[in-house]
Amino acid sequence: MLKPLDLFVPVAVCFCAFVLWRSRSSGARIPGPRGLPFIGNLFDWPSHYQAEHMAEWQKLYGPVTKLSVLGKTVLFLTSPRAISELFANRASTFSDRPHFIFSEELCGMKVLHPMTQYGEDFKQQRKLMKEVLAGDVIRRHEALLDDEGRRMLQGILKTPQECDRLLRRFSSSLSLRMVYGFEAMEIDDPHVLLAEEMMQLAEYAVIGGWLVDFFPSIQLLPHWFPGTGWRTRADYYARKITEMITTPYEEVRQLLHEGKENDSFCSINMHKSIEGTHTFTEGLIKATATAIYGGASDTTGSAAWSFMLAMLLHPEVQAKAQAEIDSVTDRSRLPRMTDRAAMPYLVSIVWETFRWSPPVPVTLPHRNRNDEEFDGYAIPKDTMLVASLWSITRDPEFHTNANDFNPDRYEVDGERIPYYVFGYGHRRCPGADMAFAQLFHQATFILSCFTLKAQLDANGKPIIPEAKFAGEMVRKPEPFPYDIQPRWDNVQALFQD
Repeated sequence: MLKPLDLFVPVAVCFCAFVLWRSRSSGARIPGPRGLPFIGNLFDWPSHYQAEHMAEWQKLYGPVTKLSVLGKTVLFLTSPRAISELFANRASTFSDRPHFIFSEELCGMKVLHPMTQYGEDFKQQRKLMKEVLAGDVIRRHEALLDDEGRRMLQGILKTPQECDRLLRRFSSSLSLRMVYGFEAMEIDDPHVLLAEEMMQLAEYAVIGGWLVDFFPSIQLLPHWFPGTGWRTRADYYARKITEMITTPYEEVRQLLHEGKENDSFCSINMHKSIEGTHTFTEGLIKATATAIYGGASDTTGSAAWSFMLAMLLHPEVQAKAQAEIDSVTDRSRLPRMTDRAAMPYLVSIVWETFRWSPPVPVTLPHRNRNDEEFDGYAIPKDTMLVASLWSITRDPEFHTNANDFNPDRYEVDGERIPYYVFGYGHRRCPGADMAFAQLFHQATFILSCFTLKAQLDANGKPIIPEAKFAGEMVRKPEPFPYDIQPRWDNVQALFQD
């Protein structure tokens, strides 16, 4: 008769063998802060200043840091090699998004390009975006860029202390004109206000850390149940996002019915749908239009405000740039898109602005669709991964004295151009070329006509602001005092209608 003790040795051997196999197959333990029972690293989650938190973790744990939050694993990537390997070289595996119940399902954001899973809809949206944002078609937008630039300069001359608002108007109006063909807009135009509110709500929906994303079953609770106030908020967000997707598109449709055609993205694709020359669905076109506007207006406005701060803090850079512009235009006209090759220092200033203050310092979360391994670490399927682009901007192997604003680091010192600020792999920003062109246009127009100076205090001493930045998903400089003056009398002759 077999006794229980007789089974102990073989069972113990098998168990030890299984544990050993499991530990080897699952790879080395990814380092990270120690969590608490059940909730894990919930209190370590960086809801604010993610880039700075990730930089501190890099010092403590290395280029890959692991957090476990309510049973979900999140990896934070901070080294160029890790980010490039996973998001670019293995893009087919690491280009999905985590499934966020709150933003995707309850707020209706899953149709928008930033949240779309990597698949056929995602690829079709990228194709559509190329009609507006690809580098080889940007020349078609030069007249719009020029018109918005002149309106910006007129505004600065009239209300010099409203530069932040005027820069945002440039971005918003330009995007809405490209996408929907609307007339030039003011910052308080209902279309602009609706779009800005939608972007704020979308940002909050994505990074809010909603409990329903960790416990999906609670979405079944009725609205009246205690603690479900997030349901009411989700309903409001969904209405606003739907309004932004639908309202301007329907206005373009009405204009077409009235015979008032334009060459906007929506108008052109409506015609193609009627003629049967493409197979894109109306829903896909509407969602893509919204994504183009949202991605362009928010980030480029942030970059332009960072440029203004950089010029204020570095008058020697500003003066050198103005001299380069004058050598090309002779102060007799505004710069053109074709002048870019003759203005290498301005090109370097634009790249340095994006590097010094990347508008999106941390990527939206990625998700891997297969089990993977990196540097001996096992990355199970459906792991959430977040990458810090800001950490690359400060990497000493990429850039020396990385906290300094120094446009000479590219042409003179031979450092690599920071293309990485627009992301990696299939999720790289599709509007990168347009973003660069827009900031180059704004920078050359402003420096052609105006000089930024430090504001003086009551004693006549210059107030040198500190470079402080705020924002969650998109970051921009906090408000700072400045003075901006025309470079010569009658400078408005360059930009009057």
